Amino acid sequence: MINKIVIITSLIFTIKIYGQNEVIPEGESAFIQAMKMERSGNTENAEKVYKNILERQPSHQPSYFQLKNIYSINGDLESGIMLIETWLISNPNDHQSELALGEFYFRNQEQSRAIEIWNKFSDTKLTNKTMFRLLFHTYVKFGQTNSMELLSIKGRAKFNEPFFLAIDLASYYQSRQTFDRALRELMILVRHQKQYMQYATDRILIMSDDISAHSLIDSTLNANLEVNPSLRKVLAGFYYKTGAFSKAFDQYQLISDTNNNKQNEWIKFAENLRKEKEYTLSIKAYHSMLESFNNSDPKTIGKILLGLGKSYEDQIIQQQSGLNFVKWFPENSFFNNQLIQSPNIDNAPLANSLEHYQSILALLPNSNSTATVHYRLAQIQSRIMRDFEGAKFSYETALKANPSAELKNQIYYNLGNLFIYSGKYSDAINYFKPELNEKISNRTIGYINSLLYNFEFDAGMAFLDSTILTIDPNNKYFNDLFEIHDMIVNYYIDGTKNDKLAFKLFFESESLINEYKIQNAIQLLEKIRLDFSDTLISPLATLRLAFISIDLKEYDRSIQYALAMENTFLKDKGLALAAEVEENFMESNENALKYYYRLLSECSTSLLSEPIRIHVRKISQTNRELN
Repeated sequence: MINKIVIITSLIFTIKIYGQNEVIPEGESAFIQAMKMERSGNTENAEKVYKNILERQPSHQPSYFQLKNIYSINGDLESGIMLIETWLISNPNDHQSELALGEFYFRNQEQSRAIEIWNKFSDTKLTNKTMFRLLFHTYVKFGQTNSMELLSIKGRAKFNEPFFLAIDLASYYQSRQTFDRALRELMILVRHQKQYMQYATDRILIMSDDISAHSLIDSTLNANLEVNPSLRKVLAGFYYKTGAFSKAFDQYQLISDTNNNKQNEWIKFAENLRKEKEYTLSIKAYHSMLESFNNSDPKTIGKILLGLGKSYEDQIIQQQSGLNFVKWFPENSFFNNQLIQSPNIDNAPLANSLEHYQSILALLPNSNSTATVHYRLAQIQSRIMRDFEGAKFSYETALKANPSAELKNQIYYNLGNLFIYSGKYSDAINYFKPELNEKISNRTIGYINSLLYNFEFDAGMAFLDSTILTIDPNNKYFNDLFEIHDMIVNYYIDGTKNDKLAFKLFFESESLINEYKIQNAIQLLEKIRLDFSDTLISPLATLRLAFISIDLKEYDRSIQYALAMENTFLKDKGLALAAEVEENFMESNENALKYYYRLLSECSTSLLSEPIRIHVRKISQTNRELN
């Protein structure tokens, strides 16, 4: 019994008591328990444990590091200095701790002592690149720019590497918007290390987000072209990103050659120009390829010719442009119809498109491009020329030319759309009517649209209800189907007798737009707006009129319609649309800002508020720079 009491007493005294109920753990588990304390926010007790461990094991590095971090975080700099100095007596080769000692002195308002430590390190410890980088990043941390630059000069001389620490310096200067020095280091880097060209390109393009850096980037890249011609590609990318498309084109011309990589770059560049609606330059780029790439294989030539044809085609099909915030059911397959001002056959872009596609068929008969060419001809014939018989023939010819599965699906879908474009909705219903267990596809969209244009709303609703029950949320048409379903419920099913009449008029107007009977469509939409002003769909009809007016380039009228939605649930969209028309078509930033500010103050809960707030800042910044 006595021995047992002795043992217990001995154990008690080996555990140092702190607090009423807590003890300092010892042994191998002490450090782990201290880490747990620290993670839970109990840093005071964790500190005691680490100190206890170091008293017993002065060389226990993990405890030293954790204790140093606690002193650093808590701002207990005096204790940190004492800890590090004690540690360095036993560990004189711990270079990171030596630099950390300088950091603690610097933060403790003893900058001269810190610099003394770092200078000593610089004089005695810079034996390899790692030591240079350790000291460099210490200087970075405390903004010692001059010391940092002198260190890089010293390192470049020692290792005979003019580019040593160039990435680090460029990153430092760019983060502080000292763009001239950042560019200087990037130019040094790519002159000696060409494998970093992409890295430098990415950094420069990020830099170009700041408008104030544009002139500097332009002059720096041009000044270094002679010693490093590879920078021409960077310059082209910079010009493209900043909207100087003609300058980008000139640079691409200067770097072009006949190898396949450059061909692919040119094709991508020309395609991007088309997407930016720079049709003239895009066409010029494709023609340049055809003239320069004499030895191209038929597949590449086919790509170039098809791209050229699409550029011609897009000159005709001018989609709504300059509208960033408000669009007519964007990305919704049920409302993908677009107004195309039908040109006559003498119209240059139309004539060029037709002639070009015919020349492809003559030059590359029975090639991989044949089906696509016939498909593109059919699209022009149906949507632009409204030659439905000609389009039907071209679609059928495309089917005979062994198209891909994806293209074949599009052809069959557009064959059905010919019925819709010609107002034959019963025929369209029969064409698109799905087979039993048929997968949801664009044909599903065609079927529902056909029902709606034929005013079979109840049948359309019934089909939607059954379809929605089985559709996979990952299906590409999932959101489209739910959007049209909610539209029918909100504006028709749950509406009054007048709501139902107005809804019918609305879809009649949509069908007329498909048939390109624009004035008739406008009359119906005006009837909804004036005679059925209290109906649920009336604001949507007004919004539709605003978009039609934009397509017809009647910008004053579009603003009138946009502002007419002021007392409706579409007020925010109306104000945003009026602003966008003023900004992008009327070229009046002053009037645009007036409407943008109204939206921000009067529609604060709108989803458009935040993107418009950011946009307003950009407009204001541009105005200041111009003034």
